[in-house]
Amino acid sequence: MKDTDWEQLLRQSLSSTAEPEESLNQSIISELKERNQIKHKYRKTLSAGLLAAVLLLVLSLSAYAAVHIYSPKQVAENLGDQLLADAFESKGAIQVNQSVDSGNYRFTLHGLVSGAGLSSFKHSNEDIYPERTYAVVSITRQDGNPMPKTSDSEYGEDSFFISPLIKGQKPWQVNIASMNGAYSETVIDGIMYRIIECDQVELFADRGVYLAISSGTKFYSNEAFRYDEISGEIQVREEYPGSALFDLPLDTAKADHAKAEAYLKELLNISPSKTSSNKDEEWMNWIQDLKAKISNGEKIGSEIPESVKEVSYDKSGNIIYTYNGKRVTEPPEQLFAEGETGFSVRRLSISGGDDTYTATLFHKDENGLITGRLIQLEKGFHR
Repeated sequence: MKDTDWEQLLRQSLSSTAEPEESLNQSIISELKERNQIKHKYRKTLSAGLLAAVLLLVLSLSAYAAVHIYSPKQVAENLGDQLLADAFESKGAIQVNQSVDSGNYRFTLHGLVSGAGLSSFKHSNEDIYPERTYAVVSITRQDGNPMPKTSDSEYGEDSFFISPLIKGQKPWQVNIASMNGAYSETVIDGIMYRIIECDQVELFADRGVYLAISSGTKFYSNEAFRYDEISGEIQVREEYPGSALFDLPLDTAKADHAKAEAYLKELLNISPSKTSSNKDEEWMNWIQDLKAKISNGEKIGSEIPESVKEVSYDKSGNIIYTYNGKRVTEPPEQLFAEGETGFSVRRLSISGGDDTYTATLFHKDENGLITGRLIQLEKGFHR
């Protein structure tokens, strides 16, 4: 390659605002290696300015590698949901990739997708409302410090509320908690990723739908957001640090006013026997307390000795745990991050009632052996 061609290649790569393609990176690296082996007089033909440009390119490539952000598909794959990963790459998926800096955090909404049967992990309410919406959000600290790993004792101390909110609906009534929501969470390279899910929001596309995020709470807070009773609009309270509000770019053609009204009528028919925000909050706090105790190595109840069993695996690599008629099938990635050992708190399964509950726990030792067990909880939850 002539020097003029080589310089043109570098200048093209440096003038682009897009991320460098792998083929271009490899071409540059190969040319650098070849030119290091030629005679000294030819190396002098590179100008000082061009050498500085080469250094700048190499540093830029290194910086990019250090802050690599996972795509929605990669996050779903990391959490063991290949079906949802494929959905995030489908034509119906919406790529957003917008960020907001607030308080100590940077919040990024990466993308969302809606539809039926999109996840490998079926929600219990899908028999009633099969259409679901899934969204991927990442959270980083602005000071550059990593978010705690799921295996760290500090994990869970940074609490966040992430939920769709519908314009014209009181946000403390209509949010992820009342819309049969759930979420999965993981931390990769110091970045927290959360996949939220709830009954699909495209029904309300003609009204306007937000994606709200606030720190310091697991539930909707009037301190973080302001609701205008007249216009139905929701705004971030600027005085509240660590909050963000995204307008979801939904296709208004997918709105269905009749279905939306029927859904709201059912949703807002709230009675003390059906749902209670106070009880929901108590339940979530109880679960978080259990997770914190497990992470700190504390006992949460009495282990049922005969339930301690090594898991088996199916053809897809999912773990299988069975005991006394109970069967759990999970991808190991849903329970343990790479290299993580000890008891998993990523997916804590609680069953029971009438103040008597059991927890299903999984443990992974240094050799990669995973065992399951049932724990009779010391303290139940009063509904």
